[in-house]
Formats: sequence, C-alpha cells, structure tokens
Amino acid sequence: MDDWWTPSPAGQSPDPETSEHIDPFLDRLVEARAWELRSAQWRARAFAEMAFGGDVAVRLVGRPGYRSFRGLLYLTVPFRGLEDHEDRQSLFLSWAGGDPVLSRVPLIYVFEPDPVPVP
Repeated sequence: MDDWWTPSPAGQSPDPETSEHIDPFLDRLVEARAWELRSAQWRARAFAEMAFGGDVAVRLVGRPGYRSFRGLLYLTVPFRGLEDHEDRQSLFLSWAGGDPVLSRVPLIYVFEPDPVPVP
C-alpha cells in the first residue's frame, strides 16, 4: 500500500499508463490507424492528380482516434475555372466514394485552389 503513495520519479506522470501501452493488441491497432490514414492520403493524392491534372499538394489534419471522421484532407489543386473545377471535383469524389481504401477511412475533403495560375 505504501508504494501507491510514494511520489513518482521526476519527469514521469503519476497517472497510470494508457491501455494502448499495456495491451500489445491495442498498441497494434493504434499503429495500424496511422498507416490507414497515410495510405488514404496517398490514394487521395493519386485520384486528385488524375482528376485535376498537374501538381497536387496534400495536407492531412486530424486525430487518428475519432470514429466519426479521421481528419481533414486538404487538397491544393490547379484551378482553371469554376465550372471546370466543379466537374473535376465531382469526378474525384465519385472515384473516392467507390475506392476500398478511401471508403474505410472517413475523411473530409477540403479543396483549395492553387495560387499559381495554370497556363
């Protein structure tokens, strides 16, 4: 009982370890979530490059623990005009909706126009 009341060594939290660090199965699940996000990010980039053409920049913002959505995926894409952009965006979303990788990882796609004009 005395070891419960002894102060923790410097630099260590007095709180108990999270279950991910105790249970190796949960630790693998947390590690797999990060790889799911990374593979979804690369898959979305490939689809965006096919749909919009040219260089596409991708940024992922979010936390891997949420179940409702896993993050915001910012896609900076070439912008040629509003009607063209809407057509290409619809094409991207139809591909992403039918893809087995992207359908497993719920992301919110945020399309940003590329500040550099396309000739």
